[in-house]
Amino acid sequence: MNILISDSWLRDFLKTKATAYEIGQSLSLCSQSVERIKKVGHDFLYDIEITTNRPDCFSVYGLARELAAILPRFNFPAKFNAGEVAKIQEPEGKNALPLEVKITDPNLCPRFTALIFEIPKLGPSPKIVQERLEKAGIRALNNVVDISNYLMIELGQPMHTFDYDKIKGAKMTLRSTQKEEKITTLDKQTRILPKETIIIEDGEERIIDLCGIMGAYNSAVDEKTRRVLLFVQTYDPARIRRTCQLLGFRTEAASRFEKGVDPESVPLAIGKALKMFEENCQAKIVSRLIDLYPKKQKVKKVRLDLTLLARIMGLEIPKKEITEILESLGFLLKMNDPSLITATVPHWRYQDISIPEDLIEEVARIYGYNRLPNTPLPVLADNESQEKFFWEGSIKTALKYWGFTEITNYSLIDENSLKKVNLEPCDYLKIANPLTEDLLYLRPSLLPSLLRIISQNQANFSAMRIFEIANVYLPQGENHLPDEIKMFSGLYTGHDFFALKGLLENLLENLGITDYQFATSLPTTSIFNSQKTAEILIKGKSIGLLGEINQKISHSFSVTSKLIGFDIELESLIKNATKIKKYQPLISFPPIIEDLSFVIKNKIEVAKIIVAIKSVDRLITQVDFLGSFEDTQTFRISYQSRTKTLQSQEAEKIRNKIINEIKQKFGAYLK
Repeated sequence: MNILISDSWLRDFLKTKATAYEIGQSLSLCSQSVERIKKVGHDFLYDIEITTNRPDCFSVYGLARELAAILPRFNFPAKFNAGEVAKIQEPEGKNALPLEVKITDPNLCPRFTALIFEIPKLGPSPKIVQERLEKAGIRALNNVVDISNYLMIELGQPMHTFDYDKIKGAKMTLRSTQKEEKITTLDKQTRILPKETIIIEDGEERIIDLCGIMGAYNSAVDEKTRRVLLFVQTYDPARIRRTCQLLGFRTEAASRFEKGVDPESVPLAIGKALKMFEENCQAKIVSRLIDLYPKKQKVKKVRLDLTLLARIMGLEIPKKEITEILESLGFLLKMNDPSLITATVPHWRYQDISIPEDLIEEVARIYGYNRLPNTPLPVLADNESQEKFFWEGSIKTALKYWGFTEITNYSLIDENSLKKVNLEPCDYLKIANPLTEDLLYLRPSLLPSLLRIISQNQANFSAMRIFEIANVYLPQGENHLPDEIKMFSGLYTGHDFFALKGLLENLLENLGITDYQFATSLPTTSIFNSQKTAEILIKGKSIGLLGEINQKISHSFSVTSKLIGFDIELESLIKNATKIKKYQPLISFPPIIEDLSFVIKNKIEVAKIIVAIKSVDRLITQVDFLGSFEDTQTFRISYQSRTKTLQSQEAEKIRNKIINEIKQKFGAYLK
């Protein structure tokens, strides 16, 4: 996930003379990737990709702390301004507003903090707050709501504000839903909450917060609000992520909570919020601080053997330099013996530092990956994989030169596309937590995706040739993983069946496959027209289909032109391929070529007749089908010898054998 922060905001916490571009380059080399730096007026805007394992960097504050350790490695002195936790002056005695809080399971919310403010009125935020939020991609709303958004970007701590007077009975119960319940969130959308969603209800059992994701509309701050409940908390990350996935709904706050928020940083956040409420809203505190933190995090220690570090990194780094690097990142170190260090992990790194290898990674990245010696790893690739890659590459190369374009689609498909090709969605694997409705089922066939590509691009191209090589997923029953089969499928517009058949024949011959044939067969899928489909056989075994796409299906995808397609099991194709080429010298003697027309009453496949003719004599070198009229089929036959020029009498003998063979096998006679 990316974060947008301005350079001026970053320098609130980082004292350095490094330029924005020097900061960007240094950060990218040792930590988070700065994708771009944009000049905005007198300021710069960083677009930074934060890796999922580093939620501590998901804020201006966290990045400044990280840079304070990194910049000195590039000879840029830098100092991190951590700030101090503000002291809260609570009202005394009966003047404090009440708030009863009940948490049914502490694991749902490791730390719950709340404070109530009284404000004269809502108004706009100071200009600097509005500008910084806008640069971060967040719209400024008012001086109350903006505080929570501002501190979420600045400290990485999401928080929420309620209208205290809309919380019935001044009571909050944080619990997990046990059945589907409804909430209307701040965006005025009514959502059905799945089971085990963390919510807060008030004294009248109204749900007032979809915890960690978005507040409820019934407790929102508006222009009449005079008493604001500030709510700063941490949640079980897995629960937040699960709810987002099931709802298909994610907010900036949820993106942070699902990666984990440091409970130890809550006091800093609420202290900053207090200061902003006082300065931006002229607010005063009207409640005691509620801070429920029943299970404090245990101090985490990791032991690092320096010999292990040297072995993994491939070089000896002075112990002094190792300790300087780790201490600059906030680790507290204790030397057990000359080669053993015990590191106390800073609380903001509890989630991603657990084992010695994590510490080695920290040393390596700050030391500089670019400074590590280049030693190629031994690669032991198995021959089978190499063979598969080779043949897959050969197929792609051949198709490229025949005008095909390779397509790469998602492995998932929507329900409507399955129905369009007459596949019942209930027969296939449905994703429990899809990102969108368009990516709901694992694909049982590549053709629906290719049909969609043709449909989307037909307006721009008079003819298209596309193919895809990818896995399809066939269910194998409950509690079993799906059967993953790599398929090679394609579609072809603007030409007929025989043109594509000719291309596939060329492809088979390029792969060294000669023992193949095309046979009529009822297709196993209704995607193909049953009357215009051929089964592709190699050594008598079916490897796929070639045929015209059923026009009803083409029309359901709004494809206007005729489509010819193929659907081939790649593994079956590759295992018959060979790199061995057979040399056959050209015959220096001329052939005798003649056309024979047979009257064939029964419906016989042309391929079978050609095979029968070729089997008559080894001097028959080629048989081509020229065409048919009514019951008559005409073949062009070549007779040729490698040792001499054939005489007409010799050709006549072979011709008579052919006539007899065709008569005996198919009941046909020469016209």
